[in-house]
Amino acid sequence: MLLVVAFLEVAISRIMVMRTTTTLPMLSPPAGPPLWYTLLEYLALFLSYFVGTLAVAVTVARAVSALEKRRGVRDLVAHAVLAAAAVVTAIPLVIDTSPTMTVVIAIGFALALIAVVANVFEGHRDLGIQIGLPFVIIPLLLHVANVIGLRYMWPDEVFDGPSQDLERLGVMALALVALATPYWFAPRPFARAVVKPFPIVVAMTIAAVGAVLARIAYPQVAKAASLALGVDMAAGHADPRLALYLLAIATLVWTLASCALAESAARRTVGAGISLVVLGGYAFKWPHHWLLPLLGVALIAEAARTVRDEELDAMPIANRTPPIQDSTWSTFVGTIVQALRKRLADVHSLTTRGEGGLASSVIIGDINGMSVRTRIDRIDGCVLALDVVVGREIDEVRGATLTLWAVPERGTGTNPPGPPAAPLFKLDDEEVDSRFRLRGNVAAFHELFDDDLRGRAVGTLDGWVAYWEREGLRFRVYPGRGASIDHPMPLSDLAQGKVPPNDRLIAVIELMIDLGERVLQRVPAPVPEPADLGEPA
Repeated sequence: MLLVVAFLEVAISRIMVMRTTTTLPMLSPPAGPPLWYTLLEYLALFLSYFVGTLAVAVTVARAVSALEKRRGVRDLVAHAVLAAAAVVTAIPLVIDTSPTMTVVIAIGFALALIAVVANVFEGHRDLGIQIGLPFVIIPLLLHVANVIGLRYMWPDEVFDGPSQDLERLGVMALALVALATPYWFAPRPFARAVVKPFPIVVAMTIAAVGAVLARIAYPQVAKAASLALGVDMAAGHADPRLALYLLAIATLVWTLASCALAESAARRTVGAGISLVVLGGYAFKWPHHWLLPLLGVALIAEAARTVRDEELDAMPIANRTPPIQDSTWSTFVGTIVQALRKRLADVHSLTTRGEGGLASSVIIGDINGMSVRTRIDRIDGCVLALDVVVGREIDEVRGATLTLWAVPERGTGTNPPGPPAAPLFKLDDEEVDSRFRLRGNVAAFHELFDDDLRGRAVGTLDGWVAYWEREGLRFRVYPGRGASIDHPMPLSDLAQGKVPPNDRLIAVIELMIDLGERVLQRVPAPVPEPADLGEPA
């Protein structure tokens, strides 16, 4: 809704009817304006206030929602500054303000941008956004510097000197940022996004229409650019940077169209954020000129948390492990059941088949009232993932008290994402710090691991381990993706029809059992229902 009304505000208010101190609108008011023109002026004024009010409401609401999630000190500071800056920027919507207030708004705007961008840097977030977002705010910060300079440093040099130099530098920075947006913000994988025809057709159409309009009606194009975006172009003759501007617009349109068509909701949010930055323009005369870019940058920064994981999840699963015959696999599962009976009570297994060649082997047991569930998923006979759950089974989407990600060995790729936890921390244990990336509650780590269990974890675990306090433990590894193909199961031997000892897999399950016995409440072992697991193989 905000995108729609902001676009209408640009078209009606800024371009058609809104008069400024230096420029008349595209629809110059006729003598004795007719009723339709008067109504259009009222609509333009309404849109200006409505966009500002809606923008500040959305910004503050999102900031408060983020504060309630308590995701660490940096996130707390960033969203507190964002909310405060949005409220201060909205003051001119209610009362008349002085030129000094404009400087205060500009400073708050700059501080909020810096705080939001500083909060985006973290290892598991989208790299393109982390690189690109600081460049996006550079033109905006240049405008803030110009506002402060005009007020206190060069007030008599509005049309010459540093003010004009900063404005030209800011506009050039905007064009260069637009040219780089595909590399920073386009959907991933980029090789797949760049060959989609629709964004290319839209971008080429916009470029062609822009070139034709610039050719046949350049003065009107230059005036519209100044009114809509605050980008001043030479009026008497074609601007020497016109080709650069047209290329930047076409590139930006391609990025926006690609984001709009993305399967990832977070990537579509990135596109919405870029659109808000563009719709805010570079003139900054009304509150929403400040609020729209501020909200846009905040949306992009928020999307950086999840866009990488969403796009990885949407990618087709590649079988990186060798296929295993069903007879060999059944024998292997039987050996696991026999080995676990030495430690667990009431051990039983079930193999089910689902759609797309997916088969799941589930082994369930109990120790002193605590359930232990091992699940191995295969696709077309190739092992996809090993999942060990001790205690209550909790979906990995829910934030964990503590999460450990094993650092993958060279050449094994990256670990698929585990449950979120904050903050990132390190121990004074070089062996653990070099083997795992730790997030969450430090006290929970010390409660979970003693010295012996630390050593066993370092030598045994790949993938990730998550702990939800007093509720459950979960271990997951994807052989061949962030881990060796043969760890913790001898998949190479199984693919050849051999069933060697499974000591490493048993060691992993027993480690999880020992961890669970230290910290978990006793919960009865769940009994799988055929309706939940699928039809038996």
